[in-house]
Amino acid sequence: MFDQLVKSTLTLERYWNGPFAQERKQYLCHLHQRGHGEGVLKATNIFLLAIAAQLDLQDLKPVTIAELTAAAEVWSRRRTRPSTSPKSIRGAKTQFVSIGSDWLRTLGRLQETHQLVPFAAELDAFLRYLREERGFAETTVIYRRRSLRLFFQWLSERHGSIAAVSPREITQYFSLGRPRPWKRATVKFHVHTLRSFFRYAESQKSCSAGIAATIDSPRMYSYERLPQGPTWSDVQRLIASVSGDHPTQIRNRTVILLLALYGFRIGEVCLLTLDDIDWDAERIRLRRPKQRKVQEYPLTLEVGAAILRYLKEVRPRSCCRELFLTLKKPYRPIPMGSLGSRIGTLVRQLGLQLPHHGPHVLRHACATHLLAEGFSLKEIGDHLGHRSAQATQIYAKVDLPSLRQVAELDISDLIQHAEQCQREATPIFPKGSLRALREVARLNLGGVQ
Repeated sequence: MFDQLVKSTLTLERYWNGPFAQERKQYLCHLHQRGHGEGVLKATNIFLLAIAAQLDLQDLKPVTIAELTAAAEVWSRRRTRPSTSPKSIRGAKTQFVSIGSDWLRTLGRLQETHQLVPFAAELDAFLRYLREERGFAETTVIYRRRSLRLFFQWLSERHGSIAAVSPREITQYFSLGRPRPWKRATVKFHVHTLRSFFRYAESQKSCSAGIAATIDSPRMYSYERLPQGPTWSDVQRLIASVSGDHPTQIRNRTVILLLALYGFRIGEVCLLTLDDIDWDAERIRLRRPKQRKVQEYPLTLEVGAAILRYLKEVRPRSCCRELFLTLKKPYRPIPMGSLGSRIGTLVRQLGLQLPHHGPHVLRHACATHLLAEGFSLKEIGDHLGHRSAQATQIYAKVDLPSLRQVAELDISDLIQHAEQCQREATPIFPKGSLRALREVARLNLGGVQ
């Protein structure tokens, strides 16, 4: 491996004669097998020699992060020139610690300090219950873990326990236990998480009975928010903005077409594999984790051409079966957060006034466009993969043509009829009216004296 990275004979001898040469070589081979490029391997080779020379690794005791950081400080002072910028110095020390910690970890020589998670056993048992018994998607489980860790950390700082949690403590957590105010939707999410956990804890007899029922959620109104997305003309502008020949543009255009034309979620796009494209039948299969089902769509000519161009010109050769991969080594499936951030940046660059600019607005734009084209809510719900019609009913609020038709209806006769019926059923007279007094005088009170 040293022969492939170093050309000078003298320099090559220095790497072979340096401390822990075999261990450094094995680590470089490990990085090469993971798909790292030649540039990364050359830089890592230089740092490995400096780390091995700077640390006293002959002693078999583990190396701490603090010791590695101190070694990086000494090493940077020795090699720094007066013209070196502070930013370059910080970057070199960061690489020293990062490469050194990963190398020592593979050797079993790094002493890591694991942050203790309060109530870890209870948290792991609950998450296992969500996965195995409730069948929740992994993304949902991750969000539940984040929410519960916040609550458990707050409870641990107060020296509390799950068995002794009271409704008063739950109230204090939502009113005092957060660094900044939460929106109602955020409070609702954390309430739902805590309520689910304490229902599970009650079934395991690990907390007081009835705790879950006392956790109140903030009032949320049905269809409170409009599904605000870009207009279809803005979607076409977005597609046109990524019509270039750069590899990133080719990949982004393919992703945007899947989001806008099919209404896919960004997580569903990241789950697409090469096997999900049936070129012979011109179909595309989509796995929906939320509904735990597979749905098929016809592969349109525009989307098929975009996918084919991406596969031929951009997608790197890899053993991964996922459709969308990173463009830099090591090649791996692109994370959902990274791809979503890229698409959100492109939407934001259009200069639209939207409450959100993430990739999910393209799903709203797809539904709104289908509604304007005359598709029924049932057809739109089936296209979006909704399990119930209620999830699609919110788009009725943006059905402007139908709302205009309702506004144009002449209902004056209906209003007059309603007012007449109301007067006959319950006569209402202004205060001090003589007619009103006469009407009261005519009342037959019967036995009432």
